Amino acid sequence: MDKKIKHSFKVILEKYISEILVIFIGISISFFFDEWRENRSDEETVKKHLTVLRTNLMQDTLKLSFMINNGNKFVKSINKLAYFKHDSEITDSIDFHIDNAASYLAFKSNQMAYEEIRQTAHTHLIKNDSLKTLFLSYYTSIIPYCIEWCKVDETHTMTQLIPEMSIYFPVVPDSLNLVSSQEKANYLRTKKLRNLLLANAAYKKVTINAFVFTKKATVNLLKKVDDELNTP
Repeated sequence: MDKKIKHSFKVILEKYISEILVIFIGISISFFFDEWRENRSDEETVKKHLTVLRTNLMQDTLKLSFMINNGNKFVKSINKLAYFKHDSEITDSIDFHIDNAASYLAFKSNQMAYEEIRQTAHTHLIKNDSLKTLFLSYYTSIIPYCIEWCKVDETHTMTQLIPEMSIYFPVVPDSLNLVSSQEKANYLRTKKLRNLLLANAAYKKVTINAFVFTKKATVNLLKKVDDELNTP
């Protein structure tokens, strides 16, 4: 009788244990697939962010190249106005050079991907630490540095150079206030105006250097993004 009871108890215990094991295995498999689906979803989310980021960086590269070329043209024109020896060297193109000198450099980065990642708090989804570091540094340090120098150039051009030039001649050609090329050339020889032109050229050169630095950082980050997108 005792043997039958022990046998029956053993069978029941084994049955319960097997049922518990089945339930445990089922829950474990469910957790595994949930985690797998979540990781897969995170990978797809990051890939979407990086694809948009890649487009943004390519646009930034083109804009920076354009602004570097423009900046060099502006500096070249300023040097023409500041260093000419004979009026005949610039009188035919003086309005063109004045227009360039009165222009300032500006750069607006496309930050669509950065803003989306920041607002959705998805930065942690970027598992590649070097990519994450470059990404954050680019938008929180390098871009602000570039924009800061653009603002310096803009401020000096708008508040110092243009007002001083406007004392002698209209910066924008004005049919009601005609000043001959010869007169403009004479005015450009005034000490204060020449010094302001040279100072403005210096600000533009630093801004151009900021563009060059930013472009290198953009290309570097773009390469990292490409490597990450091409990783199986």
